[in-house]
Amino acid sequence: MKRLTVVDSLRGFSLMGILFANLLLFQFGHYGANYPEFYGIDAVNKLFIYWVKIFIEGSFMPIFAVLFGFGLMKMSESLEKKGRSVKRAIMRRGLILFTMGMLHSAYLFSGDILYLYGTVTFIVVWVLKFKIRSLIIIAALVIPLIVGILLVNPDFMVAAEQSFATGGLTAEQSEYLAAERGIFSTGTLQERNDFFMEEDPFMAFTDEEFLLLIPIAILFNIPLFLIGMILAKNRFFETGLTSVKKNFIYLTPIFILFKACMVIWPDNDILGTLGIFGMYLLSFSYISLFYALYQRWQALKLFEAIGRLSLSNYIAQSVFHSFIYYGYGMQRFGDDNFLLSLLIATLFFILQVALSNLYFKYFKQGPLEYIARVVTYWSFSPNKKTDNKLV
Repeated sequence: MKRLTVVDSLRGFSLMGILFANLLLFQFGHYGANYPEFYGIDAVNKLFIYWVKIFIEGSFMPIFAVLFGFGLMKMSESLEKKGRSVKRAIMRRGLILFTMGMLHSAYLFSGDILYLYGTVTFIVVWVLKFKIRSLIIIAALVIPLIVGILLVNPDFMVAAEQSFATGGLTAEQSEYLAAERGIFSTGTLQERNDFFMEEDPFMAFTDEEFLLLIPIAILFNIPLFLIGMILAKNRFFETGLTSVKKNFIYLTPIFILFKACMVIWPDNDILGTLGIFGMYLLSFSYISLFYALYQRWQALKLFEAIGRLSLSNYIAQSVFHSFIYYGYGMQRFGDDNFLLSLLIATLFFILQVALSNLYFKYFKQGPLEYIARVVTYWSFSPNKKTDNKLV
């Protein structure tokens, strides 16, 4: 099966966006980026924080999820052609992703996505053989299912609004951010984990409502995986610049405007709803734009190598970030210079691109990719039994 280099390059491009989006979490935690005044951040650095929130945050992670679904479908098709058990291999892949994600979350980054992707894999494996029409129907049904869950749990919605409100800080919340800044910038891993388990004044959820966050997060990602599977079935990346792609490109400014309004006026419910739609739809605008420019700009092909090593590079980004911001490294957590953080991240990503391209001159796959393939195909020589050209 011929490898689609545009998909690898797009995956690498999405890793760049994820790197920048995760800066907010590594430097300010889960809440701090909404309160730049607390850290004494000046107008210039605020501008760059808003730039990340508008153009990047929430709009690159969906690309990664869509491409995960795309890859699962391509893997399924390849396994089926070889007469192998599709479900067993895909389930093992979900298991290794879940395991890596839990380890990543425990030791490096609480904002991990791999364990969530592993969980979603366990679900979508049962619909891999469905036709496109059926996949579209399932993806469409998930949205009213989410709405239904929220409607029958009105207290959850109230708690969510209180938890993610961006108004003034209470004294207790200010104390929390100050304590977080001290512990994350100078403390040990155990101290960070202990702090994470303490009472959170931002979190208005009860224990039961908090547990509801997990299935909702899973449900939000299922349609993205299904869309990726649909794109694989209808050869989205092999059909040229179709009208669908063109329409997403034309609507890019509208989606950006929706997101900008949500960021600037976060307490407006209508703008917030439009912003959420804009956030997800902008992902598909980026996919379409990248596809349109890929054949014209040779520089975009540099993303291919880092995309083929996406798993290893994703974890490497967390290792690097944790050294920059946490106590065992440069201790920049809560630092007021976000522009410097962007420059450091940009230089690191350029280094990742260079090293990834160099790496493929000597090796065929990354270290974590190899482990994932060993578990998936249940063989220490997976390349002998599978096509190394899988997408």
